[in-house]
Amino acid sequence: MKILIIVRSMCHGGAEKQVVVDANTLQKNGHKVTIAYHKNGSLLTLLNKDVDLYKVKTKNIFIASCILFRHLIKSKYDVILAHMFWAEKVASIPSKLTGHKLILVEHGLGLWRKWYHILIMKFIASLADKVLCTCESTLRIRIEKEGLNSKKLSILYNSFELTESTGIEMTQEIKQRDYFTIGYVGRFNKIKRIKTFIEIAKKLRKNIEKFKIILVGDGEEKKRIEEEISRNHFNEYFSLTGFVLSPSQYYQSFDIFILPSKREAFSVALLEASASGIPCLAFDTGGNAEIIQDAKTGFILPDYNINQMVNKILLLYENPAIRKQMGIEAKRFVTERFSVERRISLFEKLLNEA
Repeated sequence: MKILIIVRSMCHGGAEKQVVVDANTLQKNGHKVTIAYHKNGSLLTLLNKDVDLYKVKTKNIFIASCILFRHLIKSKYDVILAHMFWAEKVASIPSKLTGHKLILVEHGLGLWRKWYHILIMKFIASLADKVLCTCESTLRIRIEKEGLNSKKLSILYNSFELTESTGIEMTQEIKQRDYFTIGYVGRFNKIKRIKTFIEIAKKLRKNIEKFKIILVGDGEEKKRIEEEISRNHFNEYFSLTGFVLSPSQYYQSFDIFILPSKREAFSVALLEASASGIPCLAFDTGGNAEIIQDAKTGFILPDYNINQMVNKILLLYENPAIRKQMGIEAKRFVTERFSVERRISLFEKLLNEA
């Protein structure tokens, strides 16, 4: 099968990482895959060399659609996969005019969308053959808030692929010093609420003598978080690594993983942490409760209840045996339910049905 995957950016992000995993695995399974994208990024280096690339040199929706239309006339595909809103807008009309099958892949909850975004989404969905949602919450919002045709909707959970990384001496140093290590991997933006870790540190220093909070990632909020850490004189408790292409060894150094997001659909980082055998803590939003089995593989907490989160952190700190067992259960659960092989098998079935 000849497949075109469209995504705006190849920079770091959960949806973009999923595009890379999908492209590599579909190519490995014998399909011919091309990725059309606008913005260059470090994730391009993770792609299989046999995956073709087609760069759209503008982010303007109208011009990008015209460019794609011309490409589709010259290159016939069996199916087009459009990931997220920019790609969906760019792909919808050209794919219809050229007679291509179109599948939309909705990664986020879309709660930011205003009434006119919803009207655009309904129009785009009407042109598509199928709309894939990454979790139950995403599917429910598409039906209840946006009024999409439920017959076109299916759930296709995100998956994970942990790649080896080397040369990270800092993580080894932390383990040698016997810190209790709390980890985060992801973007630094307001939705992720990274400031939560500063509030956690204020409470933990009264109860834990040696702990370290490792924040792996980058974004517009990083400088502000660094300033907040310095203002509170918390530099000894924090390590900010910046963006890391393959964070596997960081996961291996964490004792627990925390995802403090205000909104989250189906977090790839939460999957990766669980697959690394780490108990995860997250607030009850989006698809978090579909990844974490509360009190079995980690903890799901009422939204922004930091006191409850700190209590669970202390429980895991004081009970290494519970922490270890939760990590074992977490790895088993996500490996069985959200493996790449399972996702791609379902993906291929849906592609054939579209």
